[in-house]
Amino acid sequence: MPKVQVMSEGTLFQYEATEGSNFLLEAISESIPIPFKCTKGNCAKCYVKITSGSDHLSEPTEREYHHIGDEGLAEGNRLACQCFVYGDVEAVIEPR
Repeated sequence: MPKVQVMSEGTLFQYEATEGSNFLLEAISESIPIPFKCTKGNCAKCYVKITSGSDHLSEPTEREYHHIGDEGLAEGNRLACQCFVYGDVEAVIEPR
């Protein structure tokens, strides 16, 4: 099972994700405080920065290109609700 690490406000959260699972929904089920409102990529509240393992996530969606843009995606920024996990990933929740 993929291992996911999320740093939020100085606290490191870790969990094992089911392969192919939604990053946001798995994190919420593990009580990780990722801000969100809609779970569909409309609100862009679930913004995370992938620091390792971006190649273990699904390809960026049109909604991510719309909210984050090419440059932001190239820097590792993603919407957690639009990501599906296929391997080990590390992320940071950065205030926006």
